[in-house]
Amino acid sequence: MASPSRTPKNPIAASGGRNARDLMSRVQRAWGESPFYQSRLKGPSPDRLYFHPKDPRGFDKAFAISFAEGAMSLGDDTLDCEGELAEIWAKTKPGGAMFTFLQEFSWLRHLDALGEKGRAPARAYLKAWLDRYEKWAPDVWEPFQTSERLFNLCCFTPLVLSGTDALWRSRVLTAMARQTRHLARVAHRPSASYDRLMAAMNLAIAGFCLPGCDKQGARGLELVRRELRLQLLPDGAHAGRNPSRQLAIALRLQAILAAMKARNLPAPGYVRHMTMRASAIVQFFRCADGKLAVFNGGYEDDGLAVAAARSIADNDAAPMDFARHAGYQRLSSARALVILDVASKTKTTREKYDSTGSFHFSSGRARIVANCGGGAHLGQDWLSALRARGAHSALSFDDIDADALQFGETSHRRGESPQGFLAEVDCTLALRDAPAPAHYRRRLFLAASGDDLRGEEEITGLGPAFLQAARWRFHLHPDVRASMARDGRSVLLALPNKEGWRFRANCRAIALEKSVYCGAGGAPAASEQIVLSADPAMPLENDAIKIKWAFKRLAAG
Repeated sequence: MASPSRTPKNPIAASGGRNARDLMSRVQRAWGESPFYQSRLKGPSPDRLYFHPKDPRGFDKAFAISFAEGAMSLGDDTLDCEGELAEIWAKTKPGGAMFTFLQEFSWLRHLDALGEKGRAPARAYLKAWLDRYEKWAPDVWEPFQTSERLFNLCCFTPLVLSGTDALWRSRVLTAMARQTRHLARVAHRPSASYDRLMAAMNLAIAGFCLPGCDKQGARGLELVRRELRLQLLPDGAHAGRNPSRQLAIALRLQAILAAMKARNLPAPGYVRHMTMRASAIVQFFRCADGKLAVFNGGYEDDGLAVAAARSIADNDAAPMDFARHAGYQRLSSARALVILDVASKTKTTREKYDSTGSFHFSSGRARIVANCGGGAHLGQDWLSALRARGAHSALSFDDIDADALQFGETSHRRGESPQGFLAEVDCTLALRDAPAPAHYRRRLFLAASGDDLRGEEEITGLGPAFLQAARWRFHLHPDVRASMARDGRSVLLALPNKEGWRFRANCRAIALEKSVYCGAGGAPAASEQIVLSADPAMPLENDAIKIKWAFKRLAAG
């Protein structure tokens, strides 16, 4: 499933680029540690916060209890300080998902759920962090992590400050103000566009919450204006097309508005406008279970957070059917929901998800077909594998070199009738050394009753070698129990909501294989996938091979 590694076309140029980045990193470290830069972070010491933002995300009480005792797990990684809470910072190394999670302080949300029992461990962790990193550290004071840490501290300051003495309060609030001044100088530096936008929004929030940091808040607001103009598409979608990131952006914009309202500061019109539009796109991805459809590195995410974002938009308005600029079609009928990715290959600074033509399918609160999800919390190997086409419910080509065949530009159409809804995506297939591109078309039809989803797959212009490698994958959600029917030509599906479905196809090569699901955000969950293989012996229609399939709900009883 992982993409093959490639040798840089110009090793000398690549080496020169690495050397330049290493030199810049050393210069920035020397500058950050210098007494001159440290003196520039001095300023008024706050004695309180003007405003505490609300983090609407839910909590994991089991995680909180374990973390309060010095133990935690994230994906496949585990950590146990054996009760010595201060040791947690020494046991994690920069670069890993666990290090990032700890440095962003999102664990405060979980400890806050423990109430009084969460205060002592939260303060112990924070004191150990201040003892180790209070002055400056290059990996810890990186812009994105610093901004997330400030946001979480602003949200949960009562957890770490309530009932404490003035000396401790002054130390914590002064450290927050110093980090805010630092962030105002470096928030524009992250190479990843999403990281820059989040750093800017968190800077604005922290600046308006902390006394004496209004100047930094205004700086953050100016960066937010610039990054929103560069990154948010006209329909309000983020250019990365990741539903989870879309949710995070909508919630941070909401927090900016709340902080400015609490300070009686007039909020810019563009912030209000973009908050509404970004929140509407979140609702586009919202499923009946209250969580998000999984696309392009996103997760199901938190239902409470999705509900909070929905409250920003018009609660009574139905989700839009077509996110034109984001590149998604939404078909909704009765209890059934289909979301289809109709955009060309996603490209961002650090990420490339080969997901064109992939889709989500659910019935009521039960998810049936999904994509494998994001792997940012699992490490680079998982992340690389989950970006590949084989990790999506889409067409892929097994054992074909990535340079030999690439999915290119797309076009898409949509139709509606009393019988149901049709969505179609047409994609070029660029072949190496071929005079003309091949074409791939996927059509999805959802019946008005919501109990019948039909698909048609059409490939034109590919030779037998490529057709033999073609695979259509339908990754099933872990909650779905699947079994081959006795006829060997169909698959029976049992959903957790007691519904039964049957999958049929017109090709003989149909298999039920193992898969994995990372869309819930925790450890990878075992699941299954339906795999269709093209039969080169199938008759051609107008020089095209066509495969037809259908999901049909079985009658109750």
